Amino acid sequence: KTEWIKSNYRLLRYNNKRNNIILKMKVGFLLGTFDPIHMGHLYMIASALNDNLVDEVVVVPTMQNVWKDREATEFQHRCFMTQLAIDEIDNCTISSIDYYTPEPHYSYQTLQLLKEYYPNEELYLIVGADIVDDIANWKEGEWILENFKLIAVNRANSSFKAKVDGYISCTFDVSSTMIRYLVKDKKQIYPLVPKAISQYIHRFNLYKDE
Repeated sequence: KTEWIKSNYRLLRYNNKRNNIILKMKVGFLLGTFDPIHMGHLYMIASALNDNLVDEVVVVPTMQNVWKDREATEFQHRCFMTQLAIDEIDNCTISSIDYYTPEPHYSYQTLQLLKEYYPNEELYLIVGADIVDDIANWKEGEWILENFKLIAVNRANSSFKAKVDGYISCTFDVSSTMIRYLVKDKKQIYPLVPKAISQYIHRFNLYKDE
């Protein structure tokens, strides 16, 4: 489905060259450890697509959050869960490109690789509203802001001053940390995560020792 959209955009760009019409596909990137992915993430993806903020969402599991001491669950597990979760969402794909970035896996390294893979598209970064103002202070933050437009996802009691090009209002009060602790306490996690993710977590005994 996504390949069909990409091929048709390329065809439109080719056909419109003689009319000097520049048509770019809007691609939004959602980066995170997704440990695990949950319904809040899926709501963000669906909102970005349904509100026509982007034409495609690429979910990018990251190797490790450089701001957190907790070691992320095995990368392969998180990629499998992400693929299971987004499998039925049109125009949404997964990229495991962060696997190829060197430690400590800064976001700009991942985004540089993604920009190389999508050289002719209009690129967006989907981020929580609570970190919008912090991006300028990230490593190579200025480069990120020069090359990626921002779509902010609201968080409770969060505000920002930086310019954004899209806004998603997400009312899901759920986090990956919450899911992990629920699993540890042998509590129900569906429907906070898709049923396939709940089954995967229990099948591979993930998060039992949180």
